[in-house]
Amino acid sequence: MVLNKRERILLVTTIGSLVVGISYLLLSPMTRAWTSLRRDITTQQGELKIAQTTIALAPEWRQQYNALRGSLGNTRERFTSQTDVLKKVQEVGTPTGVLIMSSSELHSVERDVYRELPVKCTIEATTESLVKFLYVLQTGAGSMSIEQLQIAPRPDNSCILRCDIQIRALSGKMEGPPT
Repeated sequence: MVLNKRERILLVTTIGSLVVGISYLLLSPMTRAWTSLRRDITTQQGELKIAQTTIALAPEWRQQYNALRGSLGNTRERFTSQTDVLKKVQEVGTPTGVLIMSSSELHSVERDVYRELPVKCTIEATTESLVKFLYVLQTGAGSMSIEQLQIAPRPDNSCILRCDIQIRALSGKMEGPPT
């Protein structure tokens, strides 16, 4: 059977269309799958780089942790209980001109290598004496930090400030029994 020119063109066009159609139907899902896999691999490689960076920093973090752990026991002030913290607050408050109206111990928190000893105080002071008090607490009182501070002027004398302050001191576990 001999095909004329028109039939050959139709046959080649039909075969070409079938090849292109079948290729599209087969390759299109594979291309989407490859694109998805490529995206997943890129994401996982980014996560791997972050993990490797974190792992590389682990010795430095361990060294900082050990330094902090060692320095916790070497602070100038050693607190064994919240009573010690309240005594230190009183010692700092008296020379700076702060009047401690009330104080209370809050629930201590046990951590791996240290204890948090929080106390709450209500104080009255002038602006200048309050600043001195807070500065001495923050810089010179060992492992103490000011966690919360609420200041309001006293109703009968606006020059005197009434403050509710929460102070947290750190104590190494080897320093004394928990309270």
